[in-house]
Amino acid sequence: MKLKQKEPTKVSKDLVRKAQILTNRITNILTEEKVSFRTRIVGTIFIALSGGLLYLDKLLIYLNFESNLTYGFSNFSNFLWAFTQSVTPILMILGMYFKPLKFSFLIAVYCYALQLLWIFGPNYSESAMGHLFAIGFCIIFIMLVFFIKKLIVLLNKKKDNDQQFISEAKDVLEILKSKVLEGNKIEV
Repeated sequence: MKLKQKEPTKVSKDLVRKAQILTNRITNILTEEKVSFRTRIVGTIFIALSGGLLYLDKLLIYLNFESNLTYGFSNFSNFLWAFTQSVTPILMILGMYFKPLKFSFLIAVYCYALQLLWIFGPNYSESAMGHLFAIGFCIIFIMLVFFIKKLIVLLNKKKDNDQQFISEAKDVLEILKSKVLEGNKIEV
């Protein structure tokens, strides 16, 4: 006995069409150099969340929220901190594809600097000194980015100068070659 297949309904065709449009939009965002301002804002939010989520455990403690779901950790707060430490880099990578506003990276760098300080000295991470450290870390980060950009410009300039020299040397060799060949012509 042969079963009759149902023809796609209008609703399922519409869902497929919407999925194709969404897939095309995402593909365009990932491959395009220029994106819309709204897309950049979404990327900025992703980057800011990648830093801010690191403090979700502290926010939930402040709100007196606790859960029994510890997944092997000593308490829910430790589980949440470890989970957000794992998820936030993924958010940052996704956000980078949306071409975020560059200042948003400072939010993540600031939060990661505080996390780094906490690893080496938990007493200082929530003090004024800890925040001063994070601000200093952001300033060093900005200087590092500036230095790397300048280095790239200088390397590209050197590469362009080398290419120009090679091109000019080839031109000179062609001129010399033609002069030598002209001088060696045998007249009959």
